[in-house]
Amino acid sequence: MSTRTITGNLAVDPEVVQAGNIQITKLRVIENTGEYRQGKWHAHPDATTHFVEAKFELGENAAATLHKGDPVIVVGRERTSSWGNEGAKQYGRVIEAENVGVDLNRATAQVHRTAKTDEK
Repeated sequence: MSTRTITGNLAVDPEVVQAGNIQITKLRVIENTGEYRQGKWHAHPDATTHFVEAKFELGENAAATLHKGDPVIVVGRERTSSWGNEGAKQYGRVIEAENVGVDLNRATAQVHRTAKTDEK
């Protein structure tokens, strides 16, 4: 799996789903991409949608903090996921988040530290 860093805005509020014994917070990040050509920025006509999953404390904190439209930075490992029935199976790329934060280039934030849990 390769490590990816993306920036963009949340397309919808975070969604928390139960997967066995753990909860996974699912984020959909819209990234406006483009490129420099001859010294000028040319935006691509279509934005890129990234599907992101955050687990454990990271997922809980993302769900409690972030809302639709918030500018975010996500760092994680990218993998391929599949869903649907045989014959109609679909595939997509998912980023398993290692870090999620507010993009301070485009927003301000107040930081509230969470209490550390005892490690055994």
